[in-house]
Amino acid sequence: MPTAPSKALETFPNPEPDRDYIIEIEAPEFTCLCPKTGQPDFATLQLEYIPDRLCVELMSLKLYIWSFRSEGHFHEKVTNTILNDLVAAIQPRYLRLRALFNVRGGISTKVTAEHRKSGWQPLFPPLPDLPRQQQSVVTAATVSEAAATPVPAPAAPPPATAPAALAPSTPAPAPSVPAQPAPAQPAPSRADAITEGIIPQGTRSDRFRMLARKRAAAALPAEAAPAPPPARDIYIGLDIGTGGCRAIAINGAEKIVAQAESPLPPPLRFEGQVTQDPNDWWKAVTASLKQVLGEIDPQRVHRLAVAGTSGTLLLCDKKGNPVTPGLMYNDRRAEAEAERIASVGDEQSAAHDVSGSLAKLLWLQDKKSQARATFALHQADWVSNRLTGVYGHSDYHNSLKLGYDPAGERWPQWFKALGVPPALLPKVHTPGAVIGTVSAELAQELGLPTQTEVVAGTTDGVAAFLAAGASKPGHGVTVLGSTLVLKLLSEQRVISRAHGVYSHRLGRYWLAGGASHTGGAVLLQYFTVDQLNEMTPLLDPETPTELNYYPLPDIGERFPVNDPRMPPKLEPLPSDSLMFLQGILEGIARIEAQGYAALMELGAPKVTAVWTTGMGSQNPAWTRIREIALGMRLQPARSHQPAFGAALLAAGVLQKQFA
Repeated sequence: MPTAPSKALETFPNPEPDRDYIIEIEAPEFTCLCPKTGQPDFATLQLEYIPDRLCVELMSLKLYIWSFRSEGHFHEKVTNTILNDLVAAIQPRYLRLRALFNVRGGISTKVTAEHRKSGWQPLFPPLPDLPRQQQSVVTAATVSEAAATPVPAPAAPPPATAPAALAPSTPAPAPSVPAQPAPAQPAPSRADAITEGIIPQGTRSDRFRMLARKRAAAALPAEAAPAPPPARDIYIGLDIGTGGCRAIAINGAEKIVAQAESPLPPPLRFEGQVTQDPNDWWKAVTASLKQVLGEIDPQRVHRLAVAGTSGTLLLCDKKGNPVTPGLMYNDRRAEAEAERIASVGDEQSAAHDVSGSLAKLLWLQDKKSQARATFALHQADWVSNRLTGVYGHSDYHNSLKLGYDPAGERWPQWFKALGVPPALLPKVHTPGAVIGTVSAELAQELGLPTQTEVVAGTTDGVAAFLAAGASKPGHGVTVLGSTLVLKLLSEQRVISRAHGVYSHRLGRYWLAGGASHTGGAVLLQYFTVDQLNEMTPLLDPETPTELNYYPLPDIGERFPVNDPRMPPKLEPLPSDSLMFLQGILEGIARIEAQGYAALMELGAPKVTAVWTTGMGSQNPAWTRIREIALGMRLQPARSHQPAFGAALLAAGVLQKQFA
């Protein structure tokens, strides 16, 4: 555990998740700075919460509170910031934070902020000591009053109601006093009051604010407690790939409880144009969701998140109806538009490439379909928005290649020189932030609770990084699919157009990396899957071929060298097909090593561990070839499925591990 200030809030599983109980924490030494004068402000923080799946770890909370000591904050802002961070980390059923600031300049401030989980109610009728339930506090005066008040005739039982929400409320009006009160009696002792039932036996001290109801004269008929609602502890991630959609559901312990996959028709290809029908995406999404929900209780689903292919874009109308096909990530029709972007764009932008979504938007700009368009959305955006029924929302992972500046959290000024229509641009959210709840129509169709939340999504590459298990600066993840994708967690942003390097924002870190055109697509140009399976055991990773290939499926490379005219190098061609295969695998491994070396030269941290994922990572001979090229052992991924990373995003992994 570090002993320096930190914004990271660590958690541990709630030991009693089926019970509502209160945790009270007091921090009497909170310090921040006045944003006007720079002078220190001192406060006592009083926190009470009812945990759901997680509890906050106290040492990390101490270091978190310590981190504010040199920061300038208004009292109101810092109180709400701390509450928001705690809610994001532990997602409690109920949380209240009171900040009591010391007197400064003759003024003291008290700020109280509260959070209540949407749709949450106690699992049982409120007990006297649940937070802020207003009831009669039994004191000597009230005991005396109770003794002096005659007992009215029993009333009819009130109708059953839902448990009261745990919120500050106006105390119920006192019962009217009868017209002929009985003679006053001396107040009984506390022991007598307990014996008579006025004070419940076992009542805690006033320090814990135990509240007690006055005993009714006649006992009301016992009512059965309402059945507890199911715990909402399931998170679903969706990953839309080129060939299908996969859905994975995880529980609060991040264990997979259900998964399903639905196929997609192959993209249409014509002279560099690659498209898919967005309606096919939706059919695959709903089919996968229905399969998963058939294996679990849909009422337990809390949140959904969607990952999609980076750079895939479409235009839709205000109701979400597509007015263009989805222009896929590898669609290369917008070469002229990419050159325009390069002439005016910021060097820090990741939107220069022909495969980026900004180039595609500019290509669509002069087409007839634009007249009917209301929003430009990425694949993950459109699916997430359709889940809620509200369109025009994106995240800063998908929007990176549309030109969004994640450091400044804005669209750039140089968009004006390109004539980018501001009205088409989506509202950008932090990945994992709630953007809405599932539409009533979809909730009814799938059997989901209407309060099921949908969060801003991410790209398939970032989702694969989250799924692999890397978590610290210096941790890298290599995705070996049809292309080769590298991601390296860094404390600083790393960008280089010459190398094809860009950085996704990941909480307080940056995910530096790039995507080469090399990968499994090259292998499938020369070998079938059956041939690869047959030949792999015959490879000799410890004896290199020295062929020095640079395998590409076609002309053009984007990382670690950004050169659209770079030709593939697959000569000399040996007479032995086994040697040819090993030479290609060695060439891809060499590009992977060059990629990590380029990232470190550009300012990323030294690579300390690499996780490997994707279909290619399951080839043991290729893995050994890569280990020799990298000079380190490769770590097996926690999961090879980006849908698992999307499920982690829905469960709040960014707030838990990278905040």
